[in-house]
Amino acid sequence: MKLAKITGAIAAAGVALTILTAPVASAAPGETVIPAAAELGIQGEGVLPHQFQVQKTGYWCSAAAARIALTARGKYVEQSTLASFMKVTTNGLPNIKNLENALDHYTGSTYYQVKQWSTDSQLLTKLKGDVVYNANRGHAVVINVIRLNGRSYSGGHYATIVGYRAGGNEFAVSDPAYAGGKLHWLSASNVSSGIKLRRYVA
Repeated sequence: MKLAKITGAIAAAGVALTILTAPVASAAPGETVIPAAAELGIQGEGVLPHQFQVQKTGYWCSAAAARIALTARGKYVEQSTLASFMKVTTNGLPNIKNLENALDHYTGSTYYQVKQWSTDSQLLTKLKGDVVYNANRGHAVVINVIRLNGRSYSGGHYATIVGYRAGGNEFAVSDPAYAGGKLHWLSASNVSSGIKLRRYVA
């Protein structure tokens, strides 16, 4: 899927889109469907069509974030299935590599990689480049954070970057910890500063 061009503010349950919109799929309880714009080719900025779902347990953030990323590729996998595949326990995801493997497995690809950088400045530069590159090709980026959008997570937390604007200086973050599915526009530097061990899956 390609980026949907946006020109309006993010609404509480979706995005303001230009021109024609695709039919909106019906949402199951606890889900918010973000409709796609007509296929307009690669856009310079925007939000990937995806389906939000709040994490179903306190320790399934990785499964929920992976699910959001997969829906951007048109793949709809239950959180429980992803949690099982990734060997998630009550302590969370044991290895971020398991998330990479799940995204590859359920998209039938070898596209995704765990990327880790040695300095904060390198992380910010590479993350911005990866978000733009991946979003323009219909792929979300899954981040592992200890801080995000004013919240702290001592044990780590997973969320999904589903788009960008301002040339990659702002990210659209779909966070499964927030019920309701509201997208959050956060600065790239704000997101980058909270990433755990300077790593993410893209």
